[in-house]
Amino acid sequence: MAQRNFLDKVESAIPFVMPAIGGGLAVIWVNLNPMKFYNPMIWLPAGMILGWLAGRVILRLMDRVR
Repeated sequence: MAQRNFLDKVESAIPFVMPAIGGGLAVIWVNLNPMKFYNPMIWLPAGMILGWLAGRVILRLMDRVR
């Protein structure tokens, strides 16, 4: 029962956490490459969308395991 409760908490956090992680990684990517002039207005939403997609894939895999 305790493991199920933990998995419920993880499932509810993934849709919010993964886009934030993707956006944060995009910010890090843009700031680590200042000489390449990456546009943060493109890379930040791209990172958020990729994080959202990764979250959906993780949730789908978690549903298959159940």
